[in-house]
Amino acid sequence: MYVDYTVPVQELREKLLDICRQSPLWDEKVCGLQVTDVKERVIELRCLMSSRTSSDNFDLRCLVREEMIAYIRERHPDALPKTRFAALPDGPTPTVAG
Repeated sequence: MYVDYTVPVQELREKLLDICRQSPLWDEKVCGLQVTDVKERVIELRCLMSSRTSSDNFDLRCLVREEMIAYIRERHPDALPKTRFAALPDGPTPTVAG
């Protein structure tokens, strides 16, 4: 997942564990969240979970993505990725001498 630098990572780790604990798809072996990269505008988070079968794991990953995005949107909407820009003040357009 790509999120803004303002996201509370530890809180998301706790939410991920809560989601895994509530799912019968989770085999109770692996559940973790890592910051896997930092970009200019976002950080990359990776949710790691284990399941008994690859089919269960696919379904669990889909569930986790949906629930984590909903959680971020509801609790930390400012942490969703966004594009920032700076507007020029009103007035004459600056010219570049060349």
